[in-house]
Formats: sequence, C-alpha cells, structure tokens
Amino acid sequence: MHNLKINFHGESWTLKKFECTADEYEKCIEVAAKMNLTLKAALLNPFFYYNLKIPTIPSLGNLPGKKITGLLNTPKNQIEIILDGKRISKFHFNDLILLFPLYDVERIAIQDELNPGIYVEQKDIGFIKSYEINIPNFNPEDIQFKLLELKNKYLLHNVSYQGLPFKAKNKETMINYQNSFEVL
Repeated sequence: MHNLKINFHGESWTLKKFECTADEYEKCIEVAAKMNLTLKAALLNPFFYYNLKIPTIPSLGNLPGKKITGLLNTPKNQIEIILDGKRISKFHFNDLILLFPLYDVERIAIQDELNPGIYVEQKDIGFIKSYEINIPNFNPEDIQFKLLELKNKYLLHNVSYQGLPFKAKNKETMINYQNSFEVL
C-alpha cells in the first residue's frame, strides 16, 4: 500500500449560513442583547459563545449551518502531492484551470443568490488542509480535484482518488478577515 497525501497551502475563503432551532435562536438573540450587540456582530465575538453555553453552538468554527469553503485562486497558494513521504509534484491553483489541466478537474457551479439569513464570511491563510489516503498503486490521472464556481470565483473544494474520498486533516491557519452580514 502507498500513502498518498495532498496538501493545500495559501488562502482559503469560507461562507457560513447560521442555522439553528427556534429555541437556540431566541437564546442567541437574548445573549447578544445582554452584550449590547446585534446577532450578526455577536457571532464574531468569542465571548458570545462563552456566555451562550449551548453545546451545539460552541464557537464560530463550529457554527451550525451550511458552509461553502475552499482554497482561493490567489498567487499565495500551492498544492503539493506527496507519495510515501516524497513530494512528487508542487504546483499552483492556476495549473488546475488551464485550457489543458494536468489533472482531472470537476467544476461545480454554486448558485449566486443567497437565501435570507445571517452569514459569516472568513478568510484564512496558512496550511489550509491535508488530504490522505492509502492506495494499492498510484496513477496521477486518477486524482480528481473539485472546484466550486461562485460568482466568477473559483474555490478548490475537495479532492478524490479513483472516486474514493480522502481523509481530511485539520488546518493550521490564521484568520485574516471576518465579516458577518444579513440577507433579508
């Protein structure tokens, strides 16, 4: 068996829609009001989650709801393919969206319209994600990268090998942008 690892480095973008039960929502409004904040501002405040004390909403990182995330196509990114501890390829995001890409790329279009609700937008920089899988033999043509296309923005979302999902490892990033907004 061979160990295949694919690392994403660079800048990621995440959009989360906050969704919870009606009782949890009322508790969130109550705690935000006690802190003299709107709910959308409270979601960005770490003390909000400490005061909230709801196990299903422990932090912004574990905010319940739908999430769109992936590696942004910026000059700061890099993708590494490592087989049995040896780096066999290192390239940039743009190499995936060329006219003749080196690897199999699946493009998934995401709807541009946002449904009503509260959203949190976040950008991180650093070691975005590491994907690992054990395989019997390696063929680079069997790697498939999944790109999300949202308002002319490409996000490298996921990767698979022969249709099998990789095991994703935790990221090591620094948040460099956060914003919350409400769509009515």
